[in-house]
Amino acid sequence: MRTEIVWRPAVAEDLPRIMELWDEQEKRFAGTDVKVDRPKLFCEEEDSQAFAPYCPPVIRVAVAEEDGVISGFRYTEVVAEVAIITGSKAVMESLGTELTHEAQWAKSRGFRSGWGLVPQRFAVAMTRFLKRYPHIRVWKSLTPVGIDFSELGD
Repeated sequence: MRTEIVWRPAVAEDLPRIMELWDEQEKRFAGTDVKVDRPKLFCEEEDSQAFAPYCPPVIRVAVAEEDGVISGFRYTEVVAEVAIITGSKAVMESLGTELTHEAQWAKSRGFRSGWGLVPQRFAVAMTRFLKRYPHIRVWKSLTPVGIDFSELGD
């Protein structure tokens, strides 16, 4: 018999269990190079904004319950997306410094995501332009997973 999973919006009272689940995740990832992110999920009332009670860039949080017990959760963040449009070699050579500034700007506003998609045919050239910036690199060990919104209809 399959266990029924019920997803519901998370509330601040769920935070202690969410923290326990994060602790368990850190133990599972111990010894790997994968960092378990822990963004601030809930804002104080006086900090409340458009996505209250959540703190941007977190805009949604939900918990999964099995037989009334929280056994998982998910959170959704807004991602700052940088698009580069150029045919200029000089502009490409300036990207390391520019992307570093952009990342610092985003980090100062609570954003933590630091990845982007580069078409494979441009990845080698991009790596060459960014070789002096070891914090910006092509990650060969990651596989992008995403939703094709065109298949969801209008």
